[in-house]
Amino acid sequence: MLIAMYIFAITLFLDIYVNRDNLPISTDNGCIFAGIFVVIYKAMNLQFRQKRITRLLDEALKCTDDLCEFSEVEYIKEIIGKYQVQSKMIFYGFTALGSILGTALLFFSPMEDGLLIRAKYPFNTTISPWHEISLAIETCAVFGGLLGIIGIDSFVVMICTLLTVLFDMLNVNFENCGIETKEHVCGLIFIYNVSNLHCIVNLSLQTVEIYDERIHANIRFNRKKLNNRFLYRYKTCFQFYQRLVCMTNDYNKLFSLSMFIQMLSSTSIICLSGFQAVVVGGQSSDVMKFGIYLSAAISQLLYICWIGNELNYATWTLDRSQWLSGWNNERLTNIVKMFTLSTMFTRRSITLKASVFYVLSLETFITIIRRSYSIYTLLNNMQVTDH
Repeated sequence: MLIAMYIFAITLFLDIYVNRDNLPISTDNGCIFAGIFVVIYKAMNLQFRQKRITRLLDEALKCTDDLCEFSEVEYIKEIIGKYQVQSKMIFYGFTALGSILGTALLFFSPMEDGLLIRAKYPFNTTISPWHEISLAIETCAVFGGLLGIIGIDSFVVMICTLLTVLFDMLNVNFENCGIETKEHVCGLIFIYNVSNLHCIVNLSLQTVEIYDERIHANIRFNRKKLNNRFLYRYKTCFQFYQRLVCMTNDYNKLFSLSMFIQMLSSTSIICLSGFQAVVVGGQSSDVMKFGIYLSAAISQLLYICWIGNELNYATWTLDRSQWLSGWNNERLTNIVKMFTLSTMFTRRSITLKASVFYVLSLETFITIIRRSYSIYTLLNNMQVTDH
């Protein structure tokens, strides 16, 4: 299926190059090329960095177990319920997005020489068996792209959501450092179903090295010793913070370039599909097709920016949570070094990045929408000049 996507992307690019002087045709194919290219890149990234991604996921799940053991049920139950609903929305949302795009390609696209999508093949696609071969290539490529949206995007966003959950749980634990522990979350089943992640992407969870063995050894909750002192709980929370920073940095190293390419793709699809739907016009089916492209690109871009914004907010409130930890009820000489050190570190910005150019946030979403409109205006002026 991935090979079919490669071939299809090449034929699309060739058709764009051949018809580079025909703005309606080149922008039409450009929308599809932008979408298929980003799926191909994400699939390659997942394949080439499989071990590192497995390691990140394994550490995130281990950190979840440790933090659940350290936490109290009454304080994190609401957080778990909130993100349980959100994790379902992620999967169903991407499934609906893929289904809508598939419907647009299969039922609202006019046939080109009996093919689903216009492309430039090195053979005559109107005769058998070349027609059947080219049709099979396009069908496999379309379904591969839809599976990529449903599977890969859901998997990547779920890891990001998991990190956000952990930061929210850490905020709650910081705020309750001075409160006596009543009930720890021993055996609590966390919201993420690991078997579902295995179905989404073929990753085998194995025992791997921990990012920082020293930190991990110190942070493991001692079931035999129930220590409720403020300093102990505060230090443990700060050690969890160190682990989460390592995981967030690794997430950026693995997926930041994918996010940047996703933003470029979404920007291209937004301006090109808007140009096709408003300026070129044509049949009502074309307008509906490009309207679906436009809505899908905006919704996908909005979602990844919103997820990044949620993590940014969770890390930004760490400073406030430490201030509310009850440190003022403790002896200053016992906690001054630890409290000062932790507040210095947690004030550093922790963000999800799209390469070195963007930070995933709602402000970035607004910026990209504005730039997409600028490109759309430029294309519109070019079309008017040609006429």
